[in-house]
Amino acid sequence: MGGAGAVGGAASAPAYRRDFGLLLSGQFVSRLGDKMALVAFPVLVYGTTDSAFSTGVVLALFTLPYVLFGVLAGAVIDRSRKRTLMISVDLIRAALVLAVPFVAPHSLAAVYGLAFVIATASVFFEPCLLAFVPEIVPEDKLLRANSVLATGDNLTEILGYLLAGAVIFSLSIRTVLVIDAGTFLVSAAALALMGAGRVRAGRRATEHERDGGVAARPRIGHEIAEGLRFLAGHPGLRANTLLTVAVVAGVGASYPLSFLLAVEQFGGAWSFTLMEAAIAAGYLAGSIWLVIVARGVHKGTVITVGMTLTGAGFALVASLTRLPSILIVFALIGVANAVLLIAIDTYLQETIPAGLRGRVLGARFTITQGVYALGVLGAGALAVFVDLDVLFVGVGLIVALPALVGLLTPAVRDV
Repeated sequence: MGGAGAVGGAASAPAYRRDFGLLLSGQFVSRLGDKMALVAFPVLVYGTTDSAFSTGVVLALFTLPYVLFGVLAGAVIDRSRKRTLMISVDLIRAALVLAVPFVAPHSLAAVYGLAFVIATASVFFEPCLLAFVPEIVPEDKLLRANSVLATGDNLTEILGYLLAGAVIFSLSIRTVLVIDAGTFLVSAAALALMGAGRVRAGRRATEHERDGGVAARPRIGHEIAEGLRFLAGHPGLRANTLLTVAVVAGVGASYPLSFLLAVEQFGGAWSFTLMEAAIAAGYLAGSIWLVIVARGVHKGTVITVGMTLTGAGFALVASLTRLPSILIVFALIGVANAVLLIAIDTYLQETIPAGLRGRVLGARFTITQGVYALGVLGAGALAVFVDLDVLFVGVGLIVALPALVGLLTPAVRDV
């Protein structure tokens, strides 16, 4: 990247603000479509099969590719120009999502296949985005920048889930998916408008690249192993990863449970969109709070306390029978989720060296999304035999108990 801070850090203030603004606006539109699609896919499958397990399968297909390809994607990200890679992925996802409403009437298996391929493309986008932010944002502004991104993301959850319910009710699932395809194009355009001279497009500060460039790179297997060794060997990252696994296991399990709770007790998809919107509203409040108090936040405390409150909220849902009460609890869960997940992302960006970010984050996504998929599938399968109330209590314990261990672990508590 040319200009001030081109090699050693992020862009100068005017440049980073412009590029961050483009990134924020493009992701806002894209995430809005994503949230609408996350309602459309389970509604489409459940309406066709009337099966909780089949619904869990399509949700799990959005995370399974992280297990299969996450580590490889991390190595590819570190070798690539991040902005170019993200634009390419956005264009691919737009075409794939646009195909779903045309194949859905003919083959449910094709819907499963497209969901899997869309998620596979996303494997190369999400870690890349997380690794890309520190390249355009100064380090002392990372927590605030992540909070702003999270604020936008969760505002899209409120709007996206509500819009999805309204569009499905008044128009069709096909319309939702066409809109989602269009939002990927908006994201690609925003990324393309970033000044090539201002974005350090994937430039890595690793020793082998400085010494010899592309020709001096070791084999991709060696690079993958390097990232895994760093993740396993860093005490803070190792402990943080274990806690994150507990969070995503519980959150993954809660997704199909919430959908089934809405369908079985509160009238269907519209109630589900209200539940997801309530969580998003809480997340929005939590992320706004972090924007305001970013400089004074102690990340280790935020992570462990946020986990405890998230787990307690899931367990509390089991005792509630009225939708308004459940929506309030889900909003509080959203607040807790915001502060802990934003703190985790910022800790990762600050801790992982620039040249290793893609590989380490790819490995983390592989682990966490694999656990998330197991949570989704496990909850969907158990819901056939076990009461939802019991499962919500179990989810709460899975999330909250490791947080107590975190409070006793200096590598987690003191970051």
